[in-house]
Amino acid sequence: MFKKLRFSIFIIDIVFLWIIYFIAQKTLYNGSLTSFLLYASLLLLFYVSLRGYDFFRIHSPRWTMISFSIALFLSLFFNTVLALVFQLNMNMNTWGVILYFLIFVNLFNPTFFRFFAARHKETITLPKNINHNIIEHIQEMEFLEPILIQGEKVKREIGFYQKLSSCLGELPKEIYEQMDGQLFEKHLSSKKGTRFLIRTIDLILSIFFFILAAPVLLLFSICLLFFQGRPILYKQERIGKGGKPFILYKFRTLTQGEAKVTDIEKDHMERSTSIGKFLRSVRLDELPQLINCIKGDMSLVGPRPEMPYFHELCKRKIPNYTKRLLVKPGITGWAQTMYKRSDTLEEYRIKTGFDFHFLLHYSLGMYVKSLLYTLDTLVYRKE
Repeated sequence: MFKKLRFSIFIIDIVFLWIIYFIAQKTLYNGSLTSFLLYASLLLLFYVSLRGYDFFRIHSPRWTMISFSIALFLSLFFNTVLALVFQLNMNMNTWGVILYFLIFVNLFNPTFFRFFAARHKETITLPKNINHNIIEHIQEMEFLEPILIQGEKVKREIGFYQKLSSCLGELPKEIYEQMDGQLFEKHLSSKKGTRFLIRTIDLILSIFFFILAAPVLLLFSICLLFFQGRPILYKQERIGKGGKPFILYKFRTLTQGEAKVTDIEKDHMERSTSIGKFLRSVRLDELPQLINCIKGDMSLVGPRPEMPYFHELCKRKIPNYTKRLLVKPGITGWAQTMYKRSDTLEEYRIKTGFDFHFLLHYSLGMYVKSLLYTLDTLVYRKE
């Protein structure tokens, strides 16, 4: 959606990058074509991963800041790494050029996109008998124009659900509970190459992050052993891909006792330790799940792996619920970053719609975007 507009923004960004690079080369330092290509490739990375200009996030005051903070972090990180590979001199002037460029991108792009998107609306075709709440939700977005048609044929096309979920960031429960679940199976059955690529990236990143986090894992293990005693790790049965159970690893953040699955929030308040509260607040208690990713039980990105109690409850009460596990569950995921923690059945119904958005757009780009939005969740401490 809005592909031409996105591409126009990309071209303007490239032109502005060249202007900044040319000025910097003349006034600050002697650059090279290699360094410019390096910056351009980073811009392409941001364009692909953050290109969504997601409709459901466009009015959020954080929309620009998340793009800026993530792009800045990735820019400095990748430029430093690639500079070592290409033997480039990464001085502070170069970092300053990157900073000024990212300020421009994150101020210009959203404003430019909002201005033209509101004047050249994207149409979305909906059947006339669709739930009225969905129509009202779409009509609230001034850059979208719903067109109502007769017939049910549109509901049998995967493209209809993909476009609808692109507009809302989720597939509404009124839609996915009535749709033919085989559409998910057919859609994902054609993604074998994507699955293999994501599994390869999962393995590489999980090993990399595990090695990188090894000192932190050791430090927290010592602290937990000293303040809480053994065991350090908490092992819990969760439901994985295809409904197959597996053992999930986490740092133990509660005093020992029987878990109350019907009132998790109260259980955590009563049994949380001081260091456990800290680890959960910054989500570092989930670091041992990298072991699950390396083993292949989980992916870095995917639906949340639920406990058997909640899985069976939702399986009985929510139509098509089991389709969310056509892919491996993840440490993080679209639903985990876009919606709050689910404690009631109604919240599970809503959150499942975000999982289906991930399935409908299952790709490497969606994988990367979910990882990037996870940084947003960590920075803004979304509950």
